[in-house]
Amino acid sequence: MLQSMTSIIQDPSRTSPQLIEKDWYGAPVAPPLAYSFALSRDELIFKASRQAPARIHPDAQPGRFQPELWRYDTAEFFIAAAEGGRYLEFNLCPNGAWWACAFDAARQAAAEPPPSGVSAAGQCSAEGWSCEAHLPLSELKRLGIDPCRCRLVATAILNTPEQIFLTTADSSDGEPDFHRPDTWPTAAVGA
Repeated sequence: MLQSMTSIIQDPSRTSPQLIEKDWYGAPVAPPLAYSFALSRDELIFKASRQAPARIHPDAQPGRFQPELWRYDTAEFFIAAAEGGRYLEFNLCPNGAWWACAFDAARQAAAEPPPSGVSAAGQCSAEGWSCEAHLPLSELKRLGIDPCRCRLVATAILNTPEQIFLTTADSSDGEPDFHRPDTWPTAAVGA
């Protein structure tokens, strides 16, 4: 079991990254994944980076919606209301392609379109990658999620094709499964 790691949602002007340094099973990950969350007046901003090359989905286009990004290297987050089972999964490819889906309960996709107004970008090189996504707060509100009172977990799938799974969830028992809302810690806002 890994150590619990609370994600911090910061002011965009003071964002400093947090690190995920161990995989699902507690093995060291070198180099680690750096990630951050920031909250502006209108957006939740998610950034991720790693000082290693990435293997990206062959159809991933920067800034575009692309299903099945998780089959390749991807940084992800899951966000839920502080109470209740509804949540959003958001996948971000190192080159800036993205995918998102709302869920009514664990692994039960909601019957609604993906968020609108998302902007995303990324940069990849042989030395590493960095990417970021901006998600309108209006889309979280539509789902009943207040980022100032939420459960939030950063996750990643790396080292494709021998994938490793990273999470900041409170528990990583069993096989890798990020869809465990009861293991997501409450986010620390403004810390």
